[in-house]
Formats: sequence, C-alpha cells, structure tokens
Amino acid sequence: MANYIERLKKKVQIKKFDSNQPIGAWIFVVILNIVGFAGYFYLKVNHIQLSS
Repeated sequence: MANYIERLKKKVQIKKFDSNQPIGAWIFVVILNIVGFAGYFYLKVNHIQLSS
C-alpha cells in the first residue's frame, strides 16, 4: 500500500517546464484556447446555433 501511495505522489506532482520547449508555441496554444472559449460563449449568449 505504501508503494502505491509513493507512485501516486510521483504521478500527481507538478513537473518543471523543459527549458528547450518554445515558449511562443505555448503562448499561441493558450491564446487560441481563450479565443475558442470566447467564441463559444459569444455564440451561446446571442443564441446562434451552427447546426441546422
């Protein structure tokens, strides 16, 4: 049981970002997600349905 808890802690802990990853790509992905959610809520507020 103790071994299980230790493995679970290792999986759950937050890892540091790899410095070799391009930060610009992460910023692009985050901004794209924000724009997508904003568009979704805009369509919901204005009662616009994309399906027929």
